[in-house]
Amino acid sequence: MMRNEKALLRSAEAGNIKAIKALARRYDKASGRWTDEPNVGESISLSEFFANMEREENEPCKEKAFEWFMRGAQLGDPECMYEVAHRIYDAIGCCKDEEWKSRGKKSFEWYLKSAQAGYVPAMRITAYMYGGLCVEKNEPESFRWYLKAAELGDENSAREVAKCYAKGKGTDKNLAEADKWLAKLSDEDYRSTLHDLAQSSDDDKIMWLDRLIEFGDALALKYKADVYAAEQKFSEALELYIKAGMGDPEGYNQDVLSEALVQSGNIYYTGETGTQSDDLALKYYRLAARKRYIKGMVHCGRLLYDRGELDEAEKYFDYAANHRENFPFVNRINGVAREYMGHICARRGDMAQAYHWYALASEDYNNQAMKLKMADAYFYGDGVPQDVTKAIALYEEAGKYPSHEYFFEARTKLGWIYKLGEFVDKDSAKAEEHWKELRKLDKEED
Repeated sequence: MMRNEKALLRSAEAGNIKAIKALARRYDKASGRWTDEPNVGESISLSEFFANMEREENEPCKEKAFEWFMRGAQLGDPECMYEVAHRIYDAIGCCKDEEWKSRGKKSFEWYLKSAQAGYVPAMRITAYMYGGLCVEKNEPESFRWYLKAAELGDENSAREVAKCYAKGKGTDKNLAEADKWLAKLSDEDYRSTLHDLAQSSDDDKIMWLDRLIEFGDALALKYKADVYAAEQKFSEALELYIKAGMGDPEGYNQDVLSEALVQSGNIYYTGETGTQSDDLALKYYRLAARKRYIKGMVHCGRLLYDRGELDEAEKYFDYAANHRENFPFVNRINGVAREYMGHICARRGDMAQAYHWYALASEDYNNQAMKLKMADAYFYGDGVPQDVTKAIALYEEAGKYPSHEYFFEARTKLGWIYKLGEFVDKDSAKAEEHWKELRKLDKEED
């Protein structure tokens, strides 16, 4: 050990808080742990998360870091209390054998002590946990701690205070106070808070969306249009969908606003406003498709297919069938596009290529129709080489969910396949297993 390290250790052992924290952080750094790990209630991007997945960690160093932070916490240092709370919650260098709920309660005790000692980050997390995380929900206490942190300059807490006043959560509803706190926020946090309020408030949803619209927020136009559409006010919805789709996403996912163009097309296609127009529907579907929005391409393709314009329809379907959708929480190849590629090939008389596309379409977990079609094809060798094992697997997938319309047909076929022993060994027990599922569904419907 170097001379300065020995001096640091002696100082820490003598109870010097500054030395204790310095020593704890040295061990923390040596542990290889992700030192920028988010705290309770904070979020990070997926890229940040995966960038830190491959780090090799040193468990003894994590334990030593916790030991020294605990020493500082016991001496009353609020930052050390906070670090102890964080490590107990995530079992970093301690509490490996304890359940999460047990760790959460211990963690909360240290966060609360740190908050009571005046440490602002701990106030914010204490408020968050009083929302019902690991401790009994207590909205007034949650609000009180958010307010304390906000008054000391914490902008994240100021956002929560504004939301609490706006919704009457943990305190009396007071829009004037909400506005006061909203005015303290940066433009980015202001807009983000208004979006949160619009999505979590029923009575005041339109008011918060209108404020965002005044701010030039295209996403708010789309959400307000969704509200009107749900209320069947289609003329008002159409106007806002078009404005949203033609607007600037300003950092938002472009596909969300492209969806507004698709909804504009849908309203014209169905004639919900009293004006049905395939040409206007196609106009807005094409605008969405030009933004490389897969759903827009599929809608373009289907409308053109119905018109018999197969060559142009194929261009849209081909792109959609070979690219993944980017809509939030969706990352899949579009099975409908693949299905229609098959239909186009079939109409041209190229059944081998048609079944190639149908087989690909059946891989989409949502496309139960294609699963059933390809199950029949493989079972009887219709258009593809016979493969009973593959057919049965597809029948089982098509009959997996009672909510799907193909559940009954798939389960019935499986039952008779095993009952009659068609291309498989007879198995009355397996047949009964499938029919039992059908009887269960009948009883639920009764």
